[in-house]
Amino acid sequence: MEFNVFEYFKGYKGTTRGPMTPEEQGTSFFLAGHMGERVSERVDAYAARARVSRRNFLGTASGFAAAMLAVNEITGMKFFEVTEAEAMDPAAAKEIKVARKPGADFIVDAHTHICWRKDGYIPGVNTTERGMWFVQLLDDLGKAMGLPNGTKDMTVENFGKLILEGSDTSVAIFNPFGFREDYGGKDMIPIEEQAEVKQRWPDRTVMLGGGLTPNQGLRETLDRMQMFVEKYKISGLKLYTFDSTPKRGWWFDDQKLAYPIWEKAQKLGLKNIGCHKGIPFGQFMARYAHAEDFDAVCDDFPDLNFIAYHSAWPYHAELAALKGFKPQRKNMFSEVGSTFAATVTSRPLECAHVLGRCCATSDRTT
Repeated sequence: MEFNVFEYFKGYKGTTRGPMTPEEQGTSFFLAGHMGERVSERVDAYAARARVSRRNFLGTASGFAAAMLAVNEITGMKFFEVTEAEAMDPAAAKEIKVARKPGADFIVDAHTHICWRKDGYIPGVNTTERGMWFVQLLDDLGKAMGLPNGTKDMTVENFGKLILEGSDTSVAIFNPFGFREDYGGKDMIPIEEQAEVKQRWPDRTVMLGGGLTPNQGLRETLDRMQMFVEKYKISGLKLYTFDSTPKRGWWFDDQKLAYPIWEKAQKLGLKNIGCHKGIPFGQFMARYAHAEDFDAVCDDFPDLNFIAYHSAWPYHAELAALKGFKPQRKNMFSEVGSTFAATVTSRPLECAHVLGRCCATSDRTT
C-alpha cells in the first residue's frame, strides 16, 4: 500500500476526501491549505441563499467578501475588514466598497492564461506522458475553481466571458505556455491562438510573448522573439527557466545563453521580462524555480525590469533577500499572482508572511 503523506499532513486529514491521484494531490496542496473545505462550506451557504452557483457567486462583489468572512470566523481572528452585510448582499458590498475607496477601481489582472488549444491534448499523439501531468494538474485546478470541464473551459471565448465580462477586471495580462517538446513539437498554447485574445479584446488585454528557451537553440530563440514583436506586437516576455528539453532548464544569468536574449530585448524595445519562479509544478525541475539567477542579471541589465511571478513562493525569502541586501536595485519586481490566490483565504497567516516579507524589502510588489 502506497503511503500518502497528504493523509497525515497536519490539519489535512480532516479535509481530505480519501485516495487521490498524484495530480489531485498537487492541486490540493496548492489550493486547500488547512481551511479550504471549511471556507467552501460557508461560501456555498451564501451562494445557496443568493440562488446562484458557487462559481457565479464568487464573481459578484459578495463572493470574495463571503470567503474573507469565513476565514475570520474559522480562525477567530479579524484578518479581513469585512461585514456580514457584504457577504449577504452584492449591492451592499458594492456600496461599502465605494464608501471605503471613492471612485472606480482600475483592476489589472497580471496573471491570466488560456489553457486549451484547438487540437487538444491527446496522450501519445500530440502530448507526452510528462506533458499530461501538467494538463491534468491544470484540469484539476479548473474544476476546483468551478469550471465543470476543467481545461476544456479555459478557451479564448471563456477568457472574455469569465475574466473581462464576468468580473471587475479592467485589463488582463495574458501569459503564454511553451514546452513544445511535450506537446507534439509546437507550443502548448501556440502564439497564433493566444493572439486571438488580443485581437478580440484589444483595449482590455496586454499580450506577453513566451515559449522561449535558449536550449532550443539561441539563434532560433532570438528570431522567434523578433517575430513576436514584429508580427504580434507583444508588450513583454513571460518565460520559464525550467523547460521540456533534455537539459531541463536554463538560468537568466547565463552569459552565453541568456545575455544575448536580454541584449536583443533592449534592441527590440522590450523592457519587462517576467519569469515563473517558485511553484515547481508538473514535469519541471524545482531547482530552476529558485530566483538566484535574478541576482546578477538585475545588476547587469539595469534598464530592464525583471519580474518574479508568484514571488518565488515557497522560496520567496530567497527573492526578498536579493532585494533586502541590495536596496539600491530598482528593476526587481515581485508578482504575487497565484501565490496570493492559493493562500489568501485557505492559509491567511502564510499569505500575510509572504506579503510582509516581499513588501518589507521592496517597493516593487505587484
